[in-house]
Amino acid sequence: MPNRILIVEDHPDTQQGLQQLLQLYGYHVLTANNGQQGLMKASAHLPDLIITDVMMPVMDGIEMVRQLRSSHAFRHTPIIVVSAYITKAAEAVQVGANDVLPKPIDPDLLVQRIDALL
Repeated sequence: MPNRILIVEDHPDTQQGLQQLLQLYGYHVLTANNGQQGLMKASAHLPDLIITDVMMPVMDGIEMVRQLRSSHAFRHTPIIVVSAYITKAAEAVQVGANDVLPKPIDPDLLVQRIDALL
């Protein structure tokens, strides 16, 4: 069974682009539009890896990472944060993200990081 990746991103074009890219590489992709939806999808589907934006409505990526890391089920799930805001991305690492990539996202670099974490 292919690895399941959850993409948490509020911009439809970015979410769709990431989804199409990862599907080309054979991953099973789930999507959510904000951190709150991300938590619900993660709990329901237990993804193998999570990619999240930082700045989103309802619940941002940092709070989502914080809540995921406080749950036993997600203590070791790899989380990649993507953001145009470097200071926010650094904060995400402090609360438990495994890796940070700047936006705009370099597709080759993203796939390399995913492969390294899985």
